[in-house]
Amino acid sequence: MGKKVAIHQPNYLPWIGFFQKMSLADIFVILDTVEFSKDSYTQRTKIRTKEGWIWLTIPVERKFYFRPINEVYLPRNNKWIKKHKMAIISNYAKSIFFDKKFIDEYSCNNEFIKLQEFNEFGISYLKNKFEIESEVIRASELRLDKNLKSTELLIEIVKRVGGDVYISGMGGKKYLEEEKFEKEGIEIRYFEFRPFEYPQRWGGFEPYMSAIDLLFNVGEKAKDLIKTNL
Repeated sequence: MGKKVAIHQPNYLPWIGFFQKMSLADIFVILDTVEFSKDSYTQRTKIRTKEGWIWLTIPVERKFYFRPINEVYLPRNNKWIKKHKMAIISNYAKSIFFDKKFIDEYSCNNEFIKLQEFNEFGISYLKNKFEIESEVIRASELRLDKNLKSTELLIEIVKRVGGDVYISGMGGKKYLEEEKFEKEGIEIRYFEFRPFEYPQRWGGFEPYMSAIDLLFNVGEKAKDLIKTNL
């Protein structure tokens, strides 16, 4: 049985598919050495509202665009986090399994200086709630060659952590050079997220929400839904 590796940027309160992909891996690598991309899920997430859904976006300063993610700092002005906290409370406070303690900790923790640290706190919280046992490693801890890009970078990460199976999202089919993985003896397994319905606070169903939507609406059942809907 091969050691399975998944790799992903440190997203902001990630969606359900992020954690399903994590649950399939023995080792999950936080890709914090690649360039920060404006309007990516590294700085924003979706939450459910009565009208449908809204974005929560961290206003990253322009000077950090195209810098490595682990060099991106949070805004000094904390008005944005207060706004995000109020949006989450107003839309989820009446959800059955709403966790106010987490939201208070998340929005009041002054130890967060970098975007990555802030996002990893949320990722760790949700990983634990979903009882996902994957080992988490930062790419920056692997001392990778900074010149490696795309397929070569992914292959090197998998090799460094002792993996022989790489779990990719379906988007990888568009750019991965599969023959290079094969040459290195690394199997590629594509993961396709299939939205599944669960109770939300309001009528109808909106897929692709932050995983807090699943957790706050179904509680402990969330960990089973994450794993049984793969």
